[in-house]
Amino acid sequence: MSSCIVPESTHVEPTFHLLSAIDFDQNDSGSEETNHFSQDEDLPGCTFYLKQIEVPSYLQENRIISRLQKGKIEFRENDRWGESIVDGVGRVMGLNLSRYLKSPFYSVYPHRKKIGTRYDINLTLYRFEKVARSEVLLQAGWEIFSRDYKNGSYPILNGKENVRTSIEPNSVNEEIIGLSKLLAILAQKVSGAIYTIEPVLD
Repeated sequence: MSSCIVPESTHVEPTFHLLSAIDFDQNDSGSEETNHFSQDEDLPGCTFYLKQIEVPSYLQENRIISRLQKGKIEFRENDRWGESIVDGVGRVMGLNLSRYLKSPFYSVYPHRKKIGTRYDINLTLYRFEKVARSEVLLQAGWEIFSRDYKNGSYPILNGKENVRTSIEPNSVNEEIIGLSKLLAILAQKVSGAIYTIEPVLD
């Protein structure tokens, strides 16, 4: 009798990763930005609504990407996001902003805006990925609208950020931690901008 030989499967189950809200030493972040304030400062809490994060279409894949060469994207089959990047960035930015703005009362898209929200925050990611063997990059734009915001009105504050941080090479976990650090830096920038006008609006 002849037997059928079944080749050994080469299928590899992907590993799923999540961004996280983390504390870190600003001096170790690889960024030249400075912290605008500390947790111990006696600042009022600012309620906010974080609108839907806007991202380019190539970031909407659940496969984690790298852009190590200009004009070339590498999609990794075995390392993927455990949630959509829009949801993940929104979740982490909401937690970060809540901490820096000292406000446990906030909401993030797709949840509805809470009554009495003081600011609407718009975030657009232009780039959010590994760009070198030991470096990750975040490029983003942000807009802040006051509580009397109406469609068509201008933001009271806006800005663009371009921040990088170093990571251990060949470690996906370190890469995810690095990307999470960049979101913390972005949240610091947005929160610091709000506190520059907060006394005027009180």
